[in-house]
Amino acid sequence: MTMSRIQAKGAILAAAAVCAFLVAGCQGHTPQHAAETYLSNLKLYNYPTCYQALSHQDQVDRTMDQFLSEIPMAPDVSKDWFKGVLRVYDYKVGDSKTDGDKAIVTVSVTQPDLALWERTIDASLTRDASPDPIAQKNLAENTYPKVTYDDNMVMVNQGGEWRLFVNFPFKENIIKEHKDAVDLYHKHDYDKAIAAYQKILDELDKEQATGNAGLKFQYGRELADIQNAQKQLSDAQAYVPKIALSDVDMKMSASRVPGIFGKMTNSGDKAIDEVQFTVTYTVGKGKTKKEVFSEVHTPIATPLEFTNFGRPVLPFVPGETRNFGFRLTAATDIQQKATPDLTVTSIAFTQSGAPLPKPAAPSPSPGASPATAASAASAPAASAAAPAKN
Repeated sequence: MTMSRIQAKGAILAAAAVCAFLVAGCQGHTPQHAAETYLSNLKLYNYPTCYQALSHQDQVDRTMDQFLSEIPMAPDVSKDWFKGVLRVYDYKVGDSKTDGDKAIVTVSVTQPDLALWERTIDASLTRDASPDPIAQKNLAENTYPKVTYDDNMVMVNQGGEWRLFVNFPFKENIIKEHKDAVDLYHKHDYDKAIAAYQKILDELDKEQATGNAGLKFQYGRELADIQNAQKQLSDAQAYVPKIALSDVDMKMSASRVPGIFGKMTNSGDKAIDEVQFTVTYTVGKGKTKKEVFSEVHTPIATPLEFTNFGRPVLPFVPGETRNFGFRLTAATDIQQKATPDLTVTSIAFTQSGAPLPKPAAPSPSPGASPATAASAASAPAASAAAPAKN
């Protein structure tokens, strides 16, 4: 080979290398590459670099310290579980749709199904056992229930770089609305709860921001459970008499406020997530008897969402007996003049697919009263001022 041919071939190879370098450089500035870089740093717990990848407005809206409590695309768990859960998250960056200086990158996320995982572990525990060792073992051995869904990372081009757009104020408002919607569910106001959830999902659809698709997936699953509970209302009402009350008594609570205490037993064949009581105050007898006040209490309100193993998340299972107790909220003059009657007014069946725990409580006391006719006291509420029984 002549020297000129060698030189020509070398020039071609050099040009190819330069082109390859330029192509790689261009790829490094694509929305997908920016998303992959952010997620890689997140998995490495490189939070300062993740913060620097945010859009300018997001950095204005949140300091670094604030960012650490609401990191985008990260698990919504407490700091005790954050690193362990994040470690098992799997992200797969997919297609990108670019419109001017904004791009939406699809990311397939596989993560622990947190609420199902918590219920599954709690169902397996013996009394007073801690779920933490089992949960840590599950994470180490990859033996937890999983869920996969598509999330979105929204990128904005600022100064020639693709940066993550989060819109923290919007997220903050959505989280508040979600809390209010969950509260409505626990009050058994299904119509308002469903409407509140649907409003949240509509807002998440309209706002293009990182993580909104993931929130929509999570909240959509909760909404489906609430809608199922609403569809089961007639069956739930027919089941109410199977919640038997016993040892119902009025006495002072630990805070020296009159309360009602007793036991309830699930004597049917279905697991229950929610039980609602109503205390009705009446005056007079016979034809002159009339209602003067009522108050509602929810002695069993099983969480829909993950609680970080902070409390037992256990449905009220067939054959189980639980103690209950709550403070009365009626004004003092009503408690002194009226007689309170306690009834079970509403229940919600368990929607979760987690295994059911075995009932650990003893059988109810003999003579348990049906839930629809249990009297809280045989004397006026004024007698509740007596000291609590030992």
